[in-house]
Amino acid sequence: MADRVAFFDVDGTLLPPPSSERRFVYWLLARRQIGLYHLVRGGLSIVADLFWSVARFKANKAYLGGEPVDRFLALGADYVGSHILPALRKSALEAIKQHRRQGERVILLTGSLDLLMRPLAKQLGVDDAISGRLEERGGRFTGRIIPPHPYGEGKAAALRDYARQAAIDLERACFYSDSWSDLPALRLVGRAIVVNPSPRLARLAGQRGWTVARWVDV
Repeated sequence: MADRVAFFDVDGTLLPPPSSERRFVYWLLARRQIGLYHLVRGGLSIVADLFWSVARFKANKAYLGGEPVDRFLALGADYVGSHILPALRKSALEAIKQHRRQGERVILLTGSLDLLMRPLAKQLGVDDAISGRLEERGGRFTGRIIPPHPYGEGKAAALRDYARQAAIDLERACFYSDSWSDLPALRLVGRAIVVNPSPRLARLAGQRGWTVARWVDV
């Protein structure tokens, strides 16, 4: 089974709402690691990006622009261990353990920030994370995500690129996701598992013969 791979979305799948980044921002504000200035700066850029596309909106991290990389990597790792890991769905953790018991590789596939997803992958003991990679320049974040951003069609593009480089047969892979926006990636794998789907996604899953998983938040 070593050649089989299980991919897992994070926000809404492993982790109940709100998203990992939103939780992180609340935590940064509470600890005064960022201030309203950062959010205003980020918000103005986000509004501008909304005139272009949702994908650009998702890829805008202007509130991190100019912030030192090392400091925020340390903050991210601290936050994941203390807040994200304890909040993960128990059913999700059991699913990960089951795939690992079967000798399969487990990889996170998410648009969430890599400064959160890399330490999460390490603490979960999974093999890798395909996540939103923050652009760096001179030891500081620029506030942008390196394309392809793993959201929507970008997530499918990132999955295809990773599978090609790692010699993964996607027909022998599975992908767990809760999100309609992940349809392009769900269609690429041999086994799609939709987690706590919306009625529309549940109907599509029934039509396509996809597995439906019902996971509780605790």
